[in-house]
Amino acid sequence: MNKRQLQKQFTREKIIAAAKEIFIEKGIINTATSQIAEAAGIAHGTLFLHFPSKDALVIELLDVELLKFNSAIKQLIVTTSSIEKVLDQYLLLIIQEEGFFSTLARELPYYKSELRRKILFRESLIREHFHQAIKRGVKDDIYAKIDIPSALTFLFGTINYYLSLKTSFVQKGSVIEKFHYQIIDTFLKILEK
Repeated sequence: MNKRQLQKQFTREKIIAAAKEIFIEKGIINTATSQIAEAAGIAHGTLFLHFPSKDALVIELLDVELLKFNSAIKQLIVTTSSIEKVLDQYLLLIIQEEGFFSTLARELPYYKSELRRKILFRESLIREHFHQAIKRGVKDDIYAKIDIPSALTFLFGTINYYLSLKTSFVQKGSVIEKFHYQIIDTFLKILEK
């Protein structure tokens, strides 16, 4: 990478980091691109050289976060057939980035349909890892023969419920940490033979 490309990458990363902080603090809907540019220490127009819209920036940030999730979950699924371990790791990853995911879950119904569709598509990629692990467990006679998509809708719906109503459950700290083991225990009961 030459110096210009490195500078461009550095600016892009600064924008993403600034956006993440402001989105967590103010919400995505209430954040103006000018606020992100100011926090990143760049001209407002420079932001649009990197991201054509705020929605494009949200999707890029989501992709950056989910790439970490995807890699960790994918690697874990290869090494274990335990959905308990996979779910535990997934919840720990959410806890690390809970501020951002809580904002997404809380505001999702209010986003434009295109942005909502892109967010849900990205979530479905993570769900697919769970689907494959459960399917393998059913085949290996570890789990009951269940409707896997419905079970996963319950699981992800539960997680999103807690994230979207975080302040109703905890004043400080992590809502997912608070309900971590209850989520795992309840989901494992669904899978029981």
